[in-house]
Amino acid sequence: MSEYKRSLFDKLGPEAADLYRLGSWIIIPVLSGASIGAALAARAGVAGAGIVLAVLVGAILGAAGTALFVLSVSRGAGAAFGSFIQPSGNRTPYERQFSYEDSLVMRGDVAGALASYDRIIAESPDEAQPRLRAAEVCLGSKLNEKAESLFRGVQRLPRVSAKDDVYASHRLVDLYRTWPGNETKGLRELRRLIDTYPNTDVATRAREGLVSLKSQLGVTE
Repeated sequence: MSEYKRSLFDKLGPEAADLYRLGSWIIIPVLSGASIGAALAARAGVAGAGIVLAVLVGAILGAAGTALFVLSVSRGAGAAFGSFIQPSGNRTPYERQFSYEDSLVMRGDVAGALASYDRIIAESPDEAQPRLRAAEVCLGSKLNEKAESLFRGVQRLPRVSAKDDVYASHRLVDLYRTWPGNETKGLRELRRLIDTYPNTDVATRAREGLVSLKSQLGVTE
């Protein structure tokens, strides 16, 4: 099977549709702008290089005007629709889709899926989602060391969100709970959440989890 080639939609998400639409609409305005520029130059008695310059300026203005119109209308419509389905004003940023990698996992090609995730991580080293998705694949395949490394990688990202950081910690606790010889590492992970997010619901739930996990492990400290 040939390697999947990531499309413009994979890389840019919804923005790709705007670019495709712009490409299909921009030809006529460019030609019209060039024609208008040539006509105005001829009417003004400009000849030679002046006409060429007028054609170029007209084409550029036609392209710029069309781009501004298409992108503003498209994004305005998207914002209107977004306000309808999310009236609170909360916006969910575009998240990369991993349908290709998911399909590999469903076919049992875990190695292929992880290799694809490795390529995406190399291309976008500051993104948390590829690491999290790859770590989940590792969890499901009992690749504990790699799962741990990926979750730790998320925590070490320079601009990791609190949501992704907390999620990685919770999944590490789940990992350690079923990893013989590493069960007590979950205690350390819960303490990290308490220290990192003091006076928050995260810390409150981490304390509750700490008490529960200590009870399960028979830890009395």
